[in-house]
Amino acid sequence: MSRSFFILFLISSNFTFGQQPPASNPTSANPNRHFDHVLIIVLENQAYASAIKDSYLKQLAEEGVEFTNFRALGHPSYPNYLAMIAGSTFGIHGIFGDDQKDIPDDAQHRTIGDFLDWKNYAEDYPPKPGEGPFLYDSGKYARKHVPFMSFQKVQKQEFKNVVSVNTKDPHNAFVTDVQNSRRDPKDPKYKALPSYIFYSPNLDDDGHDTNLGTATTWLKNFLENWFPPDARAGTLIVLTYDESESPEKKSNHIYTVLLGDMVKRGKKVGEPYDHYDMLRTIEDNFALKPLNVGDAKAKVITGIWAGSVP
Repeated sequence: MSRSFFILFLISSNFTFGQQPPASNPTSANPNRHFDHVLIIVLENQAYASAIKDSYLKQLAEEGVEFTNFRALGHPSYPNYLAMIAGSTFGIHGIFGDDQKDIPDDAQHRTIGDFLDWKNYAEDYPPKPGEGPFLYDSGKYARKHVPFMSFQKVQKQEFKNVVSVNTKDPHNAFVTDVQNSRRDPKDPKYKALPSYIFYSPNLDDDGHDTNLGTATTWLKNFLENWFPPDARAGTLIVLTYDESESPEKKSNHIYTVLLGDMVKRGKKVGEPYDHYDMLRTIEDNFALKPLNVGDAKAKVITGIWAGSVP
């Protein structure tokens, strides 16, 4: 359902929003670099109080960094999704027909995909390889949960970066890409994973049309079979929700956990953070300037990296 993002303003500051050189291969000289790839997985519509009671989500929280005071940006979901990749909601509220916009292709409407190599894997996205972009909802595929598809640049030039995942195929596109990334670099089929990966489950698997138990059953299969621990070296996994529901809908308190060999296992973070702060932290890792006002005002998350000061 909802995900929140930010209103874009061009302001005078030390940042030049949207004007930065591409950084597909950020250098290791960046002292704030902690990971080579980031994978964002967004589930739908659960309060933190409910999610943390789930046995599998609680297990994951104990295996990584758990944010006990993480907040979504608003209701409903669509603006949250935009904010996660662009640092702005662009004034979009996601209600009353405002939930599926075509965002202009110009310097004021950029995403992190303009500065990193990326893919948005989308379950049950209709087109087959080689076909053009599909700009509508279909079955269990919801375009608003695939935030890159809202941007006209992607629709016109980069739609092949939105990759359909057939959940009924154990050798689907995501699984195949993970397997190919594990090959010997000399193997012709070898290809590294993108620096930035956004994974959009379908409306059943993200819990939107089902429930918490269905979503966590899917997640367990994903993390144990599709993207198992021995395939994740150098990859930060961000597991979060779009927005909260009762009894915490007003506060928008959501479950968010970081997993990976670069984070402190079992770390609990009580400081308040939100989707903008997560984007700013990813930008900082890749030595990118903020995209828009939301992430420019956000905090870089610190003290969570293995070997760092508590």
